[in-house]
Amino acid sequence: MIGRREIGGYLELECFRGPMLHEGDIALNCGRACLEYLIELRNICTLWLPDFLCSSVPNLCCKAGVEVKTYHIGESFRAVLDFQIAEEEWLYLVDYYGQLTRGDVDEALAASGGRLIIDESQGYYREPWLDADTLYTCRKWFGVADGAFLHTKDGAKLARALPRSESFDKMGFLLGRFERSAGEFFTDSKINNVRFADEPMAGMSAITENLLRAIEYGDARARRRDNWSFLEEALGPSNLLALEAPAVPFMYPYMVMDPEGVRQDAAVEGVYIPEFWPNVSRDSGAGSAAIGYSSNILPLPVDQRYGRDDLNYLVGVLRSLL
Repeated sequence: MIGRREIGGYLELECFRGPMLHEGDIALNCGRACLEYLIELRNICTLWLPDFLCSSVPNLCCKAGVEVKTYHIGESFRAVLDFQIAEEEWLYLVDYYGQLTRGDVDEALAASGGRLIIDESQGYYREPWLDADTLYTCRKWFGVADGAFLHTKDGAKLARALPRSESFDKMGFLLGRFERSAGEFFTDSKINNVRFADEPMAGMSAITENLLRAIEYGDARARRRDNWSFLEEALGPSNLLALEAPAVPFMYPYMVMDPEGVRQDAAVEGVYIPEFWPNVSRDSGAGSAAIGYSSNILPLPVDQRYGRDDLNYLVGVLRSLL
């Protein structure tokens, strides 16, 4: 951060002034920071987490001194709320692939006595849920290195000011892939994903906010919807999941039995399919549904980078491998 006024010299990154989604909410450096913020703000001591979840969330709770209790996810990604949530305990609900319904949220609100956190990492375009704290992650939806938004149900904020994070030295993998292949910068992208485990809670960086103001959100919304529809038409009959089309999809979860080796073989053809939360299959406390989702879902891209020709190629590669 510069300590004095500077006028003239070489030009920097252009300053964009478009509106952001979730503007006015608390802008932070990452999704984990949103949860850390809520732990401090709400004085959370015990948190119920689903068994289908990235290990970074319980790890953060451990670091923050929060007791973790685990509940199961059942069919259609629904939370199995067959347990008692005690006074002062909080419930963490994840909107998997945008499949969460108003009824699901109402059930969770009733079960938790209103002490509810909703993770919209996979539902960035969704409005905040009434009577719940809602968090969003930017880098899973757009070409930024970090960034997240937190909407508190009552507008509450911490009394203390947070330092602002910086992203200038973390953009290399994004800039590199724009001009070269993803493979050249894959290691750097993994390093960026890992850094949030130890990065302290901070405000959103100026670079990330600036880039978010340059995004054509309406165009991205339309492209994602069209791409989901195409994949559902092509792959829906063989998908083991019964899906509702989200208002704005994150990825297309294509579930098949035992897709071992498919990711590696698809990567040879230039199709990169992530594996979400492989830690779940190794967790002795995870239920059968969570283990099945972790092992058998192929999350396929539907984002704004791609059009019909790209998805035709993707479907062709999958059909040749399955």
